[in-house]
Amino acid sequence: MVNEISNIIIDDELVLNVDTGVIGSKNNLPKENTFAHDELLERIDRVEYAIKDLETSLDPHTTSRLSKSGREGIYLTQGLFTNVIIGMIIALVLIILLV
Repeated sequence: MVNEISNIIIDDELVLNVDTGVIGSKNNLPKENTFAHDELLERIDRVEYAIKDLETSLDPHTTSRLSKSGREGIYLTQGLFTNVIIGMIIALVLIILLV
């Protein structure tokens, strides 16, 4: 019977052992070089929070998490102003080309 070790490659240097749940380096280094799951899960939670914030910024009726109160719909207003300014620039370029 052959002992097979199931590993998932996370990064160029990191490997997750599926059987034990230990994250370590690819080299056969001692156990001190394994990483704590709590720290890794905390970093993943921070990334997920940032992703959720980016996803909610796509809704024009929401606010960013850093904005002050009373700024509901700030993305809608900014989008309107941006489109008006771009429209004015395009209109001025067309007028200059026609004259």
